[in-house]
Amino acid sequence: MLVDSDVLKVRISEVRLAMNELRRLTSKSFVKLNVDEKYSMRYNVVVLVESLVSLCTHIAAEAYVERPTSYREAVRVVAERLGVTCVDDLESLVGLRNLLIHRYWTVEDERIYGGVKTNFKCVEGLLSRVEEAFLS
Repeated sequence: MLVDSDVLKVRISEVRLAMNELRRLTSKSFVKLNVDEKYSMRYNVVVLVESLVSLCTHIAAEAYVERPTSYREAVRVVAERLGVTCVDDLESLVGLRNLLIHRYWTVEDERIYGGVKTNFKCVEGLLSRVEEAFLS
């Protein structure tokens, strides 16, 4: 089976665009964010995770001949195969997406803001490993 480099490039670009938008939004202090910007943060987390999971599902199926049955499993399979050590952080990000989609009223925007402010090191690490393994 073949990994489609065009699919990888598009998904990686989508993830990075969402991260850049989240960084832009969180360049303001939380108290200065208006309601639209807070909802934009939520949306961009969903876009980021959906693109990341699509990327991982493609790699799992085409490179590793595995069929993940959940979003968390898709991310875990690829991260572990590529030696990414922060799998729990990636799975937590998927969990946040699930909360945003299924239980939006329990989400605390200030926690999303804090998570975005602290880092995307694990996501960047996974993207870098994907690029090294499949796009070099």
